[in-house]
Amino acid sequence: MVKKAHFVTGKGGVGKSLVAAVLARHFSQKNQQILLAELSEFSFYKDFLNLPEIHYLPTKWTDKVDVSQWSANDCLREYALHLLKIEKLYELFFENPVTRSLVQVAPGLQELAILGKVTSSPRRHGPPMNYDQLVIDAFATGHFLSLLQAPRAMAETIPFGPMGEQSRSIDRYIRDPQFTEVHVVSLCEDLPITETLELYFGLQNNFQIRPRVYLNKLFNLTKNDLASLDTQAQDYLSAEIEAEQRAKITLQKNGIKFIELPLVTSLNTETILTTLLPQMQGVE
Repeated sequence: MVKKAHFVTGKGGVGKSLVAAVLARHFSQKNQQILLAELSEFSFYKDFLNLPEIHYLPTKWTDKVDVSQWSANDCLREYALHLLKIEKLYELFFENPVTRSLVQVAPGLQELAILGKVTSSPRRHGPPMNYDQLVIDAFATGHFLSLLQAPRAMAETIPFGPMGEQSRSIDRYIRDPQFTEVHVVSLCEDLPITETLELYFGLQNNFQIRPRVYLNKLFNLTKNDLASLDTQAQDYLSAEIEAEQRAKITLQKNGIKFIELPLVTSLNTETILTTLLPQMQGVE
């Protein structure tokens, strides 16, 4: 049974998919079975992990890690088939044009379908998932908050019946720090840091979740390291050093601890993962 779900988010382009892969490898080294799921229309992991194809049904990456690509429609279809048992009934109710249109426009329903899948194992609703932990390469920061808010919003909109009951059950697990952990990835640029702060305090105030924060692609240089470089390189790297210092000071002033991830110049996947893995020590 799934004991914990790790959501990895951040502003687009900060490296959240990479960090999710590193986390999945990290947890697998604890002799746990891990599912790495990406909520994206286009798979990052197919090329990065050199996998033949990635679909909703899991694809094996290592002995301990499977990779899957989740869409709201796939999550809803699997759950409905599990309840109805007969595919023809599913097609009758869910594959007609009217129902498909309603699913697409119903506020929060797609997000609810995804979180229903995430929490299905401990809630014992839906097909079993034989994994110890889930690592979810989730939506970027703005959409991510909408994702987590969907169950409570649905429960308030439809408080009675199975929909209300299921929504409240999903919401309880999403707000349970023993089950849900959020990992926020940022670069040392002003906009990613601002979005990280907004998400961090939004999660803390509204969900009682204190996320882990990662500063990614750090040069970790000093002014002395630049002495042997030409003027153009010195100017560029000096600006990077100042940006890193500003980002660290901003997070520290807000009482936010963070994990530093160095810039890895290699294009080899295994080298990248091996370089970043030691930084995950202590992440449970």
